[in-house]
Amino acid sequence: MTGDSGSSSGPAWPVLLDGPAADAARRLVDAVAGRPRPAPRAVRPDLGSGGAGLALAYHQLDLCRPGEGWHAVAVGHLDAAVRGAERMRLRAPGLLGGLGGLAFAAGRLGRPLTLRPDNHAGQADRRGLDLSSGLTGSGAVLLDRTLDRQDGRTEDPAADERLHAALTDLGRRVTAFPGESPGMAHGPAGPLALLSLALSAGVEVPGQRAAARRALDRLLEHRRDDDWGPDWHLTGDRDAGPDGRSVPASWCHGGPGIARALWLAGTALDDAPLRELARDTLLAALRRPPGLRRVDGRPGLCHGLAGLLLITLRFARDAGERGDPVAPAFRQAARSLADRLIDRLIDRLDGPDGLERLDDRDARAPALTPGLLDGAAGVLLVLLAATTPVPPGWDRALLLS
Repeated sequence: MTGDSGSSSGPAWPVLLDGPAADAARRLVDAVAGRPRPAPRAVRPDLGSGGAGLALAYHQLDLCRPGEGWHAVAVGHLDAAVRGAERMRLRAPGLLGGLGGLAFAAGRLGRPLTLRPDNHAGQADRRGLDLSSGLTGSGAVLLDRTLDRQDGRTEDPAADERLHAALTDLGRRVTAFPGESPGMAHGPAGPLALLSLALSAGVEVPGQRAAARRALDRLLEHRRDDDWGPDWHLTGDRDAGPDGRSVPASWCHGGPGIARALWLAGTALDDAPLRELARDTLLAALRRPPGLRRVDGRPGLCHGLAGLLLITLRFARDAGERGDPVAPAFRQAARSLADRLIDRLIDRLDGPDGLERLDDRDARAPALTPGLLDGAAGVLLVLLAATTPVPPGWDRALLLS
């Protein structure tokens, strides 16, 4: 595998920020992380807003700043999340809210959990297809486990078989989305990204390429172009016209996450026009005024600036490796987004709350939660991605790599 790893070894990650901007970002990281401290005995276990997400954040902090004591904090939060799952008798297999996310975090920390098949892929099959709580999310966990085994970081020979089964089932059902969102978390962009990442990693089952094309066709039903370029709407009805239901430029629902899925598909299928559509989709999101983009007022990873910044960093890196002439535009856009994110957060450095500082679900009255998707853990991870040469391999949970 030539992609990002969960360790500090492997391909270098280009550092975006330097000078005063990097200094400000590092001050934010220091303030958000606080000092190493023991984890509670038990915490909510989920990846999206609980202990599994915190374990990921502290683990990445340890990779970026080894020797400062963050490894023990990461392991402590993982153990607390496992105890929380046991207390809750958690059985849901979902990636963002269930056992799947806990398994993903454990694998990233080199402490893989063994989940019974009926608590993982099996229940996901019955619950739905999406990344958030369905089969695509379970597939993301299994792909991570398979790639870790290929890299020699874990021993789980059964992961390949389970992943093949998940990809086969996903291929049969890939167009059966009941919802209206086109995006990465809840729509066809998620399966498209998973099928494509697996292909690029050399993991292929019969019919997988055709399934990726079907997912792509389903996704393209949501395309609506505007003055800035390709845009994406909630409805898949082509006769609906510009009905005002375009989605924010977020990872979960909107153009940036969709752009990443299109790029991954174009790479896996060796489809240059598809990669061009991916580039145009992200560039359009970056060109739109903040009022139309509808993420600039929120810092978070799922619905806000941090998610848009992370995806732009991914495009800047990949386009640069290909010698794509648009790579400098992505890097400049990423710097602008980073400055905007830093400016939004820098005035919040006057308290000792550590990871319990940010939650963008209600910008008027921020709640004190540390979550990965809507809170401080996700912001911390993206700031690390902008200021250190350590690849953000954790974003495989979001199907960005």
